Amino acid sequence: MIVVYRNIMIRVTIRKLRSNRRVRIEIIMFGFSCKKSDKKDGARCGFGLTKKQQAIADREIELILLAKALVQKEGWSNLTMDKLTAASPYSKGTIYNHFSSKEDAIVALCIHSLKSEAVLFARAAEFEGCTREKIIAMHVGYRIYTRMEPILSMCALMAKNPFVLEKASPERVKELNELEEQVIEGADQLVNYAVESGDLKFSPGISSDAIVFANWSIAFGSNALTQNASNSHCINRLQDPFSVLHNANMLLDGLNWKPLSSEWDYKKTWRRVEQELFSQEIEYLNSVGR
Repeated sequence: MIVVYRNIMIRVTIRKLRSNRRVRIEIIMFGFSCKKSDKKDGARCGFGLTKKQQAIADREIELILLAKALVQKEGWSNLTMDKLTAASPYSKGTIYNHFSSKEDAIVALCIHSLKSEAVLFARAAEFEGCTREKIIAMHVGYRIYTRMEPILSMCALMAKNPFVLEKASPERVKELNELEEQVIEGADQLVNYAVESGDLKFSPGISSDAIVFANWSIAFGSNALTQNASNSHCINRLQDPFSVLHNANMLLDGLNWKPLSSEWDYKKTWRRVEQELFSQEIEYLNSVGR
């Protein structure tokens, strides 16, 4: 499994130990691990961390992934510091050295989630096509993420809950907000580029921030409902794998973002994005029946 921590791609192997029902996570930094020859205390790894700092960072990744596993199994409301301690090989004091509270752990999980989304968005931005195809590629990336992580994709609601923000550490909340700003900035740049290219025009009272929010709303709502309320008659009767694309097209057509869906085959674009940018993710999702 691949995760992202502090903008570094990490390979993580998870192995369950039957003897104590705990999960051991072995972490290998791609090309960044400390050399075995580094024997001096305080010797730095290749990317600027000392061995001690690296060990702390690795442990935090381990705890975040354990928290993720607990949420996936029991839901957000059942994530507690006691359960996180029981699932880990560390003492409660060590856990509290990383997370000041359950809410702090939730925000850490949401940061992990947003970083994973950001990786997919960055890949979507590389798609070769017109500006509207690029925004469709971002919708594809988000769709794939919600299919891969249906629980974590709800972080947008959890992280902004005032009770969570009140009890999370200020440093963690600041990191989340800064990361969110970076993701939004990328979307703003695409919208402004569409305007510069002549594919889109701002209407009175509708600027980049409104268009980015509208796309996020459509993407979040459409995916949250299709992933978590599939037994609803309103959703079940659709029987259409492109329902999220249809919703995006209705929004983009309403904004008069060219080419319109009547002028371009965006189903073909959607398939191209999946094949050219996310083939491995699609292969995985097909293998697990999602």
